[in-house]
Amino acid sequence: MSFRKPIIFSLFILLIFTACRHDDEPVVYNQTVLVYMVANNSLSSEVTANVDSMEAGLSHNKIDGNLLIYLDKGTQPELLQLVRDNHGTVTEKIIKTYTDQNSVSPTVMTSILNDVKNRYPSLNYGLVLWSHGDGWIPPTNTKALTTRWFGQDGNNFMDIPDLVTALNGGPHFRFILFDACFMSGVETAYALRNNTDYLIASPSEVLADGFPYGQIIGSMFGSNESDCIKTASTYYNYYNQQSGYMQSGSVACVKCSELENLAAVTKQIITVHATDVNSINATNIQHLEGYNPHLFYDFGHFIDSFATSAEQSTFDDQLSKTIVYKASTPNILSVPSAGWGVIIPVSHFCGMNTFIPQSTTQLYNTEYHNTAWYTAAGWDKTNW
Repeated sequence: MSFRKPIIFSLFILLIFTACRHDDEPVVYNQTVLVYMVANNSLSSEVTANVDSMEAGLSHNKIDGNLLIYLDKGTQPELLQLVRDNHGTVTEKIIKTYTDQNSVSPTVMTSILNDVKNRYPSLNYGLVLWSHGDGWIPPTNTKALTTRWFGQDGNNFMDIPDLVTALNGGPHFRFILFDACFMSGVETAYALRNNTDYLIASPSEVLADGFPYGQIIGSMFGSNESDCIKTASTYYNYYNQQSGYMQSGSVACVKCSELENLAAVTKQIITVHATDVNSINATNIQHLEGYNPHLFYDFGHFIDSFATSAEQSTFDDQLSKTIVYKASTPNILSVPSAGWGVIIPVSHFCGMNTFIPQSTTQLYNTEYHNTAWYTAAGWDKTNW
């Protein structure tokens, strides 16, 4: 009878572990990615194509986790899950329908993030913020201009401090991808440095087609820095292969843990050159849009315009640690006002834009004091 003891013992162990399991214990997923689509604006016509692209990407990629979409087109926003079966067929599953709400309210965004976190507990989270965008520029000012914002829900807009407040109430993200214009700015990245490991965004305008989701779903569910870089490089390659005005795209992948060091190096240089910065003429610095006056300049070219060779070397070394990928097409399209656009040659490109206070930007100079970057980077040592 001794030959039966191992079998009996194994069955005993199995029963113990079976008895210890609870059917109501939540499943912990490897990764959940939420696409937060604020489309109650002129981009509403692009929703179907973008969602179709996500479904196409998911059909060719088995993901270890969940792909969710919060979609607000004006009434009754929905939380959707894209579900792939074993044959590659993707269906949309409605998880929750909300009453009409302001999706760019910090309170609302936090509640959505917590809905996702509670329903889909995961080891990692990724976030795609899909809407109009205008970097750090406050919405109270941009309402008077024909520009872009992040988060336009009808006549409501979300500025960066409100976005930080919303994100602080949710999970930490492995990456945040902005499918919105001008969001790869040093001011924006620094503000979000504690909310995400990597920031993937464009320092210039994003064409209405947006990110090529059909090609990046796989890398969005990766777990390494190389996956974030692949997501960014796929965006660049997609637009660089286009022709005419469609060959327009710039992008960067920012490692947020290095932003404090970048601020410290920048502060050293600006403090030493405060007099130069006080009288800087930005005419010859690479701009990244067609606004008048310009609001977004290449960050690296700005520093190089007054730093010494030794300072440039120190700065460039830290910048390369912070911006782990960058690429731009030779020219970028800017549409500063409805009905017309301008082609901008790109001769200097570091991957992040920055604001440069000048006498022509009085509308924004005081607001710039309210950014976390203003003090961290030494702007408070200047007359601006």
